[in-house]
Amino acid sequence: MTRAFLPSVLLLLLLGLVSSCASYNTNLQTSLQGVTHFFVLANGNDNRALNSQIVAALKARGLSAETGPLTMMPDESQAIITYQDYWTWDFGEHLVYLQINARNRKTSAPYGSVTFQAKLPSGKTTGVIVDGLIAKMLPDGN
Repeated sequence: MTRAFLPSVLLLLLLGLVSSCASYNTNLQTSLQGVTHFFVLANGNDNRALNSQIVAALKARGLSAETGPLTMMPDESQAIITYQDYWTWDFGEHLVYLQINARNRKTSAPYGSVTFQAKLPSGKTTGVIVDGLIAKMLPDGN
């Protein structure tokens, strides 16, 4: 009976370790309350279209969002979104770090940032990770 029980305990322990290896951190200096027009600055090193996924997460919340180079930013944009990502390969590409930063378009003052970090591949899709970060960045009203 003990030998049959041991693999179950080891599996639960392993699942607990893997699931606790991802973290979300929020560092907001100013609320984004009232900001409805976002511009996601295209990252020239991004070949996974994270900028489009950030735009989709913002639009899913009823906000206006566009992406492109800085020269294509619409005049009505209120906040500029930038991001940095890091991927690892372990029998497939896995996002292990993503930081999304927001700053005021007119003053360049930071609104803040949100960060996803995983020591091991989290098993979450990139869209789920991006959506979770955007949810943490925006006030409850959005």
